[in-house]
Amino acid sequence: MTNPYAERARNLRGLIEEEAAKPENGATMSPVVVEALREQGLFWLLVPIELGGADAATIPFIEMVEEIASADAATAWSMMSNAVATMVAATYCSDAHVARMFRGDRLPIMSSTYAPTGKATFADGHYRGGGTHSWGTGIGHADWASGANVVFDNGAPVLQADGRPKVVGAFLRKDQIRLAGNWDVVGLQATGSFDYEVPEQDIPADWTFNQYWTEPQRSSRSAHLGTMVVVCAGHAAVMLGIARRALHEAAKLGSKKKRLFSTDCIANTPIFQNDFMKHEALFQAAHALILDVFAEADRSAEAGHGVSALQLQRVRQVTTWTHHVCKDIVNYAFGSVSSALRNPSVLGKCLVDASVAAHHLIAGPMSLIDAAPMIIDSWAQDRMAWQAIALGTDAPVAPVVEQIE
Repeated sequence: MTNPYAERARNLRGLIEEEAAKPENGATMSPVVVEALREQGLFWLLVPIELGGADAATIPFIEMVEEIASADAATAWSMMSNAVATMVAATYCSDAHVARMFRGDRLPIMSSTYAPTGKATFADGHYRGGGTHSWGTGIGHADWASGANVVFDNGAPVLQADGRPKVVGAFLRKDQIRLAGNWDVVGLQATGSFDYEVPEQDIPADWTFNQYWTEPQRSSRSAHLGTMVVVCAGHAAVMLGIARRALHEAAKLGSKKKRLFSTDCIANTPIFQNDFMKHEALFQAAHALILDVFAEADRSAEAGHGVSALQLQRVRQVTTWTHHVCKDIVNYAFGSVSSALRNPSVLGKCLVDASVAAHHLIAGPMSLIDAAPMIIDSWAQDRMAWQAIALGTDAPVAPVVEQIE
């Protein structure tokens, strides 16, 4: 079945590549591309229908983000992050605050950070708080931004029933925050992930939401899936797009270039053919596994319940594995045909972007270590565990949520 959102993204690839190459767009997404993505409705794939979104499943989201990443990874990363943040605002904020944010002539774009680096106290129906937040991806073109705040009382963190500190997010208007303007990085340069400061101020309680995402205020596929699953989907899609573009560039350049003293192009050499086939198979395997695991999560959401604890760990496992597989693919693609680091170089850009993306916390080694006990136990109990998971026979439970830093 054709994915209309991926098709819209595919139609923008030429524009995205052209705009990304302009020096003035070297730190954040091109305003021209922002407007094009707005016109195609791609920022709001995960937003509930009643608020103007598409309430899409993760598979259409993955395919759309992958298409954009194959044109420019930074654009895809920024748009993906904006889409998730806007979903969080639309799903977890109060009716009153959603009315403020979504009542304008145009649908809003959100940016959000998840590490709880802000502080707040509560009194008389208001939170008093502020702080400095990092990695405000896509904040340059966002209308609202949220940071996570640990709630304090008498100088000590307020603890929830489960022993974790109470953490609230709060989407504020852009004019209520101050951008640091300090974005200067090696890879994924145009994501515009500026640090920002929330000056200490009063924030009405109905502007805040539970930063652990355990209290969705309206139903949607993303609410059933949980924010962690959606975040993993977006990050995996970016890596797939980068690896896909790298293989394309390697095949294209290999069909034209010759090594020194060679009479034939690189693509006709047995070494290139052998290595390309191995890495192309790895890409196909990672791509297929991502679609399988997230399609099963989508089926759970479609049935109106959350993913099981085991499904969540499978999501984390495949997301991390895909990051490292795609990084290896890009490393291979660059080395297979490149003999210099001179810009402009699509493969050089893929190389640094994949290296940076693969070091994100969402794909860190702890994700595999955290997921290991449950997956190992499933294999210990049943040698057909892989098939049970593929068929979705592990019993669904309430969504498992974790703090994303």
